[in-house]
Amino acid sequence: MSCHPSRPVPGFTLIELAIVLTIAAILLRAAVPGMARSVAAHALSAQVGEFVSALRYARSEALKRGTVVTMCAADATAPAPRCEAARDADWRGGWFVFVDAQARGVIDAGDALLRVQPPLARSGGVAGTRASISFAASGISTDASSHYLFNPPVASASDAPPPVMVCVSKQGRPRIVGTEICD
Repeated sequence: MSCHPSRPVPGFTLIELAIVLTIAAILLRAAVPGMARSVAAHALSAQVGEFVSALRYARSEALKRGTVVTMCAADATAPAPRCEAARDADWRGGWFVFVDAQARGVIDAGDALLRVQPPLARSGGVAGTRASISFAASGISTDASSHYLFNPPVASASDAPPPVMVCVSKQGRPRIVGTEICD
């Protein structure tokens, strides 16, 4: 019999693997809160962007069509497109942009639906001073100036980004002001 010295087997020992996994877990634990805040901030920014885009679209359609165009908070519980009641101003259920032939701020049988926004996912809520906003053929808001506060998702409450305010002037121009008060 010949005696061969034993050769080391390539790979990791159980102790080395445990040390690497412990270090990875520590690094991951440090990175997750920052990543959660980043995801929440991105979701909030996307929702605000969709809302402002819809407001601009409604205003431009009113100018283009020469008639009243309204954007209203959707009643998510209704089987057919219906606006939230005037006293309700929670926009997280989505919204509708439509030609408002009767200029009543609600969807009637003959009104043409122009855009539908489905309910917002990962929303902490969108509180507005109005449940609808209408634009005249001149692009002017037929309602008083209004504002809409977008809150970050509730799941990110511990390290949430700040809420974002969207202001709509009497002239019908939307602008993002962060957490400031609309003037």
